[in-house]
Amino acid sequence: MKTLIDQLKAARECSTPLLAVTTPDQAAVAHAITAALNGDSPIVSWDRVNGFLPRNKPKGREALSTMCEKAGLDPDELQISTCEAHNAFRHAIHFPTHTVIVAFSFNRFLREEQSAQTIQAVLNLRDLFKGDQRTLIMLAPDFTLPIEIQHDVILLDDPLPADEGYATIIKDLYEGADLKPPAQDVIDKGILSVRGLSSFEAEQVLAMSIASTGMKHLDLTAAWKLKIGAVSKVKGLTMTLDGPDYKDLRGLDSAISILDDLWLGPEPPELIVRVDELDKSFAGLGANGGPGDSNGLTQDLNQQFLVNMEDNGWMGALLFGVRGGGKTVLTQSIGKAHGVPTIAMDTGQMKGGIVGTTEAAIRDAFRTIKSIGGKRVLVLGTCNKMDVFPSELLRRFKLGVIYFDLLTSEERDALWPVYLKQYGLKFDSPRPTDEGWTGAEIRNCCELAYRLRRTIADVGTTMIIPFTKSNPTLLQALRQQAEGNYLSASYKGTYRKPVADVAETQTVRNLNFAAKGK
Repeated sequence: MKTLIDQLKAARECSTPLLAVTTPDQAAVAHAITAALNGDSPIVSWDRVNGFLPRNKPKGREALSTMCEKAGLDPDELQISTCEAHNAFRHAIHFPTHTVIVAFSFNRFLREEQSAQTIQAVLNLRDLFKGDQRTLIMLAPDFTLPIEIQHDVILLDDPLPADEGYATIIKDLYEGADLKPPAQDVIDKGILSVRGLSSFEAEQVLAMSIASTGMKHLDLTAAWKLKIGAVSKVKGLTMTLDGPDYKDLRGLDSAISILDDLWLGPEPPELIVRVDELDKSFAGLGANGGPGDSNGLTQDLNQQFLVNMEDNGWMGALLFGVRGGGKTVLTQSIGKAHGVPTIAMDTGQMKGGIVGTTEAAIRDAFRTIKSIGGKRVLVLGTCNKMDVFPSELLRRFKLGVIYFDLLTSEERDALWPVYLKQYGLKFDSPRPTDEGWTGAEIRNCCELAYRLRRTIADVGTTMIIPFTKSNPTLLQALRQQAEGNYLSASYKGTYRKPVADVAETQTVRNLNFAAKGK
């Protein structure tokens, strides 16, 4: 916030007339502006419900009276006459010199039916305001400026709080509750529990967690639960602290080793961002010379990935291969294994029907991710196609592309007990020949046997059609593409195609597992 206020003061000193500030907490920014500029300058606010209101008295009230007199408005009907944006800023030219106008949620008035009138009214203020140090400060969570004023408005950003800001909130709450000042480790853990929230949200989450203990201390478990709910309000983001166990994964030794090594380095990740089927999110770029989408949304998503991964030094890996090969379950497991939160990003949920809403949602999501993880974010994208990704994006995934193939016989034998135990099935159950099966097909066989009260041998031979049989051509194409080009998820080094072809026959055989069964 301090940096933003310094920028606003500098803008005032050089008579910058039109400013747009992106912020997750408009009310807090408005209060800070009022406190910082409350000298000789009249300060008024505007919103769609209240119209113009004074923010500092008597200067702000006197500025409104002057505006009403020059515009021929009845002061008693000021709210009614200025609650529409195009009317309000048509009259704004009559404010006295040095007036500061703080306008709330202004992004909405640049894209609605009357936006053409509002845009022109704002543009009309530029030269008049510059001449006598008047300033319009527009606030919104995000801005997509129309082309008519793109080069007339200076964009500023109010980021989510830094760790020092969260620490201050924690100390103030302890003081307000008459508690002994918190130890540094309590402050550090408290920061992690609210990092990524606005100042107001963080204060509420921490206050509620303290209240849940009878005003005795900070309840970190309660704070994390509230934070998960708060982050999930961000369009397209879902945070979790749990996931499948690493120990249940099979055939992914090399991929697990690569990711685990990050936590042995000097900057271990503090946040996992997982994006399932990332290739579908980028289909709108127009692969192989295709036209792509016409609205520029995929291009904007691509740009946000490029900028954030490069500027923040985020690590990343693309997990590519056969469906059911373990890509998704690995992304779900890594966070739990290392005790860091995982955010699932759903780019489809970010799409909105109104122009500019999708871009705003994308930026809000990346802003939240950056605030939570800082420069220690690990991005894991799963995909079944590679030709949609531009080369500049592939370079951002520094850990490379990891190819997930079919399980070997030994890996399948090790995976059966995991799912037999999960679904309460006997370990010595006769099972079908599983040559060419993926881990997902083994799981599905066990789940169906449990739900249908049938044997895994029956389900496997009558209901499971493995990927190798349903689409063998695609399997060969994936392997051909991966050989020598991508890392193997199973063993160190680049992927090499197996020599033997996958058998397609399915027969029943009996296998007694060493593990204890039922």
